[in-house]
Amino acid sequence: MRYKYLLEALEHGLATEFPSIHIPGTWSPDMQNVRVDQHSLRKRPGYDTADRNLGSFRTVYVIAIFQKSNGDRWTVYLTDTDLIAKETATDKTWSYKTRTYTTGLIADITNAVVTGDADCVFATAKTNGLIAEGDYFILDDDHTADAEEDPQWETISSIDSETKITLSTNYGGITGIFDPDKSYKIRHLYSVPTNERWSWAVVGDKFCFTNGDVNVQYWGGSGYATNLNTTVAVKARYCIEYANRLFIADYDSTRNPYGIAWSKEGDPTDWTDSTAGASDLLETEDYITGLGKVGGNLLVFKRDNIYIFSRTGSATSPISSDPTSRIRGIGCVAPYSIVEARGTSAFLGRDDFYVFNGDTPEGIGRDLARYDFFNQVSESELGNVWGFVNTATTEVIWMANTSAGLRGFAWNYINREWTVYEFADIITGAGRGCK
Repeated sequence: MRYKYLLEALEHGLATEFPSIHIPGTWSPDMQNVRVDQHSLRKRPGYDTADRNLGSFRTVYVIAIFQKSNGDRWTVYLTDTDLIAKETATDKTWSYKTRTYTTGLIADITNAVVTGDADCVFATAKTNGLIAEGDYFILDDDHTADAEEDPQWETISSIDSETKITLSTNYGGITGIFDPDKSYKIRHLYSVPTNERWSWAVVGDKFCFTNGDVNVQYWGGSGYATNLNTTVAVKARYCIEYANRLFIADYDSTRNPYGIAWSKEGDPTDWTDSTAGASDLLETEDYITGLGKVGGNLLVFKRDNIYIFSRTGSATSPISSDPTSRIRGIGCVAPYSIVEARGTSAFLGRDDFYVFNGDTPEGIGRDLARYDFFNQVSESELGNVWGFVNTATTEVIWMANTSAGLRGFAWNYINREWTVYEFADIITGAGRGCK
């Protein structure tokens, strides 16, 4: 005797609100920390991955791949204070690429007091914003740059004069009167404003990054990061590569939340060339909330509007926007929720998650996932939602502080299904690195 049974698809069978095999599946709040893949369950990403220790008390916001045209590539990390590059040589770990002050030489270290020669000009460097109390000091002789964390880094407690600084504790490396004088480094720390994050782009073989608090920075693969430009690329909140230029938005010493600007073609350090420019988007009163791309077009997001720019083919006026192509009534409420995947951008709006389908934003939340998300995430937390792409699982994952704790809302952009992840620790950043 033979028996015939109807086998329901697993992803639908576990969701009791969709009991029929013929009804599309969706995210079920009972299916946390697993995703459905080919009618089987897989653990959420991160369970089997070894951590890379970047030292104590660091908050990592970005993990990114920086690749140059000659094939050189690095995994870089942007933390609350530093730019860090992963080292791949045997017995090496990682190294700081943070902006670093090295002017002059050190003549003497006695306990916590560091005395430099006349060229050090510590006080002037402080006035010019090149160093500050809270930065870190080390002698070059004590520093193995590609095998951090070096225990000889010491915090600067005070900058006393042009030739003297005082450390918070006695220096643990070489001390005494030096003959000849010794070279040194002062690592000038970054800061990230509350509820802000890093934005980054690669243009002209330069890794460019900004967070709204510092002048836009860049690192070229050697030495240390430095200011990209101090006249235009100042305190930008967002940046992106488009048309072989660096575009920035919400920038300037007095922040202009309506402004965008772009660099010289192929050179993100030049903002005065005839191929550079700027524009203020004043047609709508809401502020710029981020930058993205869809196909060959540039997206400038506001809270309730989206501008679509295209290339003109003119070097001196590289972009244009047709007013009829502007998206009205839909915008981005969470600046760092904008994620690029498969040639388009996905983001969080006021009432749904969206992805650009051609030149039109399409709601992707589905009723269950959308309403559950907005029920769990308060109005004050919506703007803090941030996202990233996990290409290994073809997911865009949006991290949100919910009434139930930190959750990752994952949208599979292949089968267009939702999953939710929870974590035993606080996840502050994510991304893709080199192998």
